Amino acid sequence: MTNARFAAVSTALGLAFLARVAGQAVQRWWGVDFLPSQDAWQGSSLPFGALLGAQLVILVIIAIATVRMGAGKNLFALNWVKPVGWFGILYFTAMSVRLLIGIGGDAGVFGDDSIAAGKWFTAYLPTSFHLVLACELMLFAAYQRSQLQQSR
Repeated sequence: MTNARFAAVSTALGLAFLARVAGQAVQRWWGVDFLPSQDAWQGSSLPFGALLGAQLVILVIIAIATVRMGAGKNLFALNWVKPVGWFGILYFTAMSVRLLIGIGGDAGVFGDDSIAAGKWFTAYLPTSFHLVLACELMLFAAYQRSQLQQSR
């Protein structure tokens, strides 16, 4: 894949995450009817201000990485390719399992009193965007691996 394609995929993932951040902020401050409820956006007990701050940092990191990809520059040291890639895979797997357990628990498979019926497992919207972030991490690793192969 070319640097421009890596950057395009990163842009798409970044815009998806930006939509999540903006959607939650709009619902928090203006409470519009066409978006999910404020409760649906929250997957943890983290205060909104802290969550928003962390999300903005993540968006800046994605933006910087996307620009660097487009320019064909390294994102991180080459010895970080495998750890970042594996973390992305584990993150994606954990969030997929979280989503599947939540869907099963919400459907009554595990019973209404099970841990699977709890808020963390049934927070589908935040979980889906964790999958987006996991994909971004895997993309970063794949891009950096391609940079390593091009330099050989």
